[in-house]
Amino acid sequence: MTVKTSLRYLENRWTFKLRVATMNRNFLRYRSNLLGSDLRITNFGGGNTSSKILQTDPVTGKQEMVLWIKGSGGDLGSIKLSGLATLYLDKLHALERVYRELSTKTEMVEMYPLCTFGKECSRCLD
Repeated sequence: MTVKTSLRYLENRWTFKLRVATMNRNFLRYRSNLLGSDLRITNFGGGNTSSKILQTDPVTGKQEMVLWIKGSGGDLGSIKLSGLATLYLDKLHALERVYRELSTKTEMVEMYPLCTFGKECSRCLD
């Protein structure tokens, strides 16, 4: 029996130049694609990533915390911004008030669109 004595480390593929304002949707896409590009880390079609990003609500002009999520189903290595879900974090937390029990989870899924931040709006892509 042969014992493997050397380790093979993952290579550092990080090339994004970090700045103070890197917590944005493009940084999330970059991180997601980077993780998904190495199938030793993430299976094809698998992996979840998210970021909480402060954005301006296009209607009220207020700063809102928006949760950008790469959920199940899409490929982490090739996900585009259009494949990410966007939810107002405060509205998502407010769903706790109406959640009753596990048997009502279908009702909860139906309420997620009520929490959606309008990423299709060109004013929302700041």
